[in-house]
Amino acid sequence: MVFMDEFVTLTLLLAVALLGALVLGVVAFFKVSTLEQRIGQLEAALRRLTASREKPAEAERPVTSPPPTAVGSAQQTAAATATGQTEVAASAVQPVQVSESASESVSEPVSAPASEPAAELPVYSPTAPSYQAPAASAALSPGAASREPDLLERLLQNIRNNWMVWLGGICVGLAGVFMVRYSIEQGLLGPETRVVLSLLAGVGLHVAAEWLRRNKGQNNVFAALAGGASIILYSALFAAFKLLPGTSPGLVFTGMALVSFATLALALRHGPVLAALGMLGGYLVPILLSSGSGQIELALVYISILTLFSLWLLAYVQQRWLWIGVIAGSLLWWLISLTTEPADGVRSLYLLALAYMFLAVPDFDWLLQNRHQNNDDESASADSWWQRVQSWRADPHWPALPGVLLVLLAQGFTLAGEGVIASGYFTLLALPVLMLLGASRRPELNPLAALPLLLIVLATVIPMLTYMGDELVLLGPDAAGQAQLGVRFLWLTLLYSGSALWLLRMRVPYPAFWTGLGCAVPLLMLALGYYLFTDFRLDWAWGLVALVLGTLYLWLANRNQLQYGDARPLISVILISAAHLGLSLAAVIWLAEATLTLAFALQLVSLAWLQQRYQLPLMAWIIRAVLLLVVVRLTFNPWLLSYDAGTHWSLWTYGGATLCAAAAAWILRHEVKMQPWLQGGAAQLLVLTLAAEVRYWLYDGDIFHHEFSFLEASLDVLIWGCAAVIYLWRARLSEQLPRFYQVVGLLHLAAAAATYLFVLLLAENPLWSSGNIGSTPLFNLLLLSYGLPTLIMLALWRQLPAQYGRFAALAAGLNALWFISLEIRQIWQGDAGMSLSNYTPDGELYTYSVVWMLLAAGALTLGRWLSSRDIYRGGMVLLLVVVAKLFLIDMAGLTGLWRVASFMGLGLALLALAWLHQRLGTVGEQENSPA
Repeated sequence: MVFMDEFVTLTLLLAVALLGALVLGVVAFFKVSTLEQRIGQLEAALRRLTASREKPAEAERPVTSPPPTAVGSAQQTAAATATGQTEVAASAVQPVQVSESASESVSEPVSAPASEPAAELPVYSPTAPSYQAPAASAALSPGAASREPDLLERLLQNIRNNWMVWLGGICVGLAGVFMVRYSIEQGLLGPETRVVLSLLAGVGLHVAAEWLRRNKGQNNVFAALAGGASIILYSALFAAFKLLPGTSPGLVFTGMALVSFATLALALRHGPVLAALGMLGGYLVPILLSSGSGQIELALVYISILTLFSLWLLAYVQQRWLWIGVIAGSLLWWLISLTTEPADGVRSLYLLALAYMFLAVPDFDWLLQNRHQNNDDESASADSWWQRVQSWRADPHWPALPGVLLVLLAQGFTLAGEGVIASGYFTLLALPVLMLLGASRRPELNPLAALPLLLIVLATVIPMLTYMGDELVLLGPDAAGQAQLGVRFLWLTLLYSGSALWLLRMRVPYPAFWTGLGCAVPLLMLALGYYLFTDFRLDWAWGLVALVLGTLYLWLANRNQLQYGDARPLISVILISAAHLGLSLAAVIWLAEATLTLAFALQLVSLAWLQQRYQLPLMAWIIRAVLLLVVVRLTFNPWLLSYDAGTHWSLWTYGGATLCAAAAAWILRHEVKMQPWLQGGAAQLLVLTLAAEVRYWLYDGDIFHHEFSFLEASLDVLIWGCAAVIYLWRARLSEQLPRFYQVVGLLHLAAAAATYLFVLLLAENPLWSSGNIGSTPLFNLLLLSYGLPTLIMLALWRQLPAQYGRFAALAAGLNALWFISLEIRQIWQGDAGMSLSNYTPDGELYTYSVVWMLLAAGALTLGRWLSSRDIYRGGMVLLLVVVAKLFLIDMAGLTGLWRVASFMGLGLALLALAWLHQRLGTVGEQENSPA
């Protein structure tokens, strides 16, 4: 027993010796680092003095004394070090200032008396340096710091400079943990003794860190030592919770909380390293001491207090990376709360407190007053708002914005899980009220003021979406739920629209934003209510409300013409757009699908008239958006919607939209930049109208008939081909949108070419299909299907660039040959059809040869006349084909005089062509030769 007591005493002495050796080692490490830093400062001062000697003396600054030598400066600094003067001691922890007066400050002798005690050092400042390599390299390359490093670069630099410090602090904490563990494994000490010794070790290390900071100056080494001490205290309290059953969990919780808050308070002196450790321990305390009861309310209260204290600390220890710990730790506990069932509204109240603390605490701005820029500009633009946000990024507390954004997203997720209908009014409205208040005083928060409303809408709609078979449908609530949801929608409308109206009367900055928010909320709530409140659906009432809103917005737009200064044009555009949205919503409620599209198209006329009257710069983009909506809707109608086939809706929908676009183009005929859009839209709508009418007349009024016939394909090729030619022609003339016209023209050309190739030439070719072509020679379906496309190809030859136009000319020649050949077969076959399975008489074969030879002669003649090698070569190839056909097919079965006559006629024809070729060539050379 005596031996055991002696062994315990020896173990305690060893622990104390290890602790003393650790403290002495830290002191020695600091002394060495201080000497190295001073040597670096002396080298930097020596370089500055040498550089100042080489520069010519300035005329306006007389030199009072010759610059001291490096030896003298070194001696003065060494003397100051030996006597322990305050200035030199402070210089060991203050950054070296590279400026014009650097040489003077270094060369002046230190005048403070040696007996003066060391002054108390200030609390942590983000500009105070931690231990790092000598600054000689930084003095040699001042231009290296011209670019401000980003967050990742600063983090990596901090890791490179302080990894040893951080690792040392962690090792100190682990040493205490391992000491406790070793004593437990060996059974050397009782639980109470181990806990008490650990607590004493932690407190002793904290005292040592503070003593070193007071006597040696601020340094991250001491901060890491204090962090290790906090880890030991956490471990000791946690061991008490596990090893001492009689210890109250509340007492241990209070002790850990006090350690966390004390660590954060000491971070004011030691800096961000200790602050990070305090935050980490503080947010983990409730997890370590969890009793499994599921009562999250007290934990959220504790986390709120800890977050408040951490944000207060960030006001002094201005390190942005510490924001990550605060945001992540506070939202981690929101995630943990999702696994429990707290009282109603607890999560929302917690998120409300987080949002307020993120905005108010770091700047001590308890009323959320704007402290970043002046708010006198009533007509601030979107550009100035973005500049405001960009300038605020220089503020050390700008991470509050993404923190609030994450809190709002968490609130939206909370409402979606708990249900908007089941949520109380405070739960639903408190956070929007806070964001509206903040945005009214801090304009950079404007988008965050509108975000809660959108999240509430999503939290309402998404849980109601469900699959019925393969279709996603929206199932609204029952009648009682609809009534409760309607009241909540009404409160949201009153809150947002009323706040926007009040702030506009108070002349807050960015009135256009508040105008748009105030106008959009009633329309959004009205549209959402119309689709969700199925038990209260009276179309005439809903449509009447939308109509009243649209009319009210138009009246406000007319009154706005003399208000709000520079913001007037943007506000007018917003009001006019909101008015047209209201009228569109009324059209959606009252009218059928086809009439709805025409209602959208009619807005082009009204918007064009308003633009012609008021000349609003941004109105042009609204007109473009409506035009694009109409064109896209009518383009994809056959694949998206279905209509009643009993009415000729395609004529007044497609045709009416075309007339509306043309009327808008005529109203804005003096708007040069709008003409390409409106004229191009009218042309596209005309193409769609013709295509729709083709299907209407071909399939007895059913344009959605599931058939694509030979005649429809022929008409579509003509429509799309002509549209391609028109668009490419417009691209050559337009100065505003040439690229747009080129792309649209090429798309139409691709559609026409694909239809012609895959339908007319392959799938529905009359040579192997049974379609009815007609019995009239020349004027039949072949002329429409193959003859007229030849003219389109010739037009493309003139519109396309030269390198592509030659291919269009070649296609025109081949298509003309194909069309003439089909006409010859139709003449000979007649009513029997053009199928290749029918018998081909000799007369038909000879007709092909004669006509092809005439075409070849014409091509040779035209090629010589136009000096076109391509046409001439094409004629020569066709002539060779004719000769080969005559020898191999036409005259293969001839005998006697028929053979003689055939060869004689062929020979004379070839000789005539040769003579004509030479004659034309001679005439061309004579005309081109000089006189």
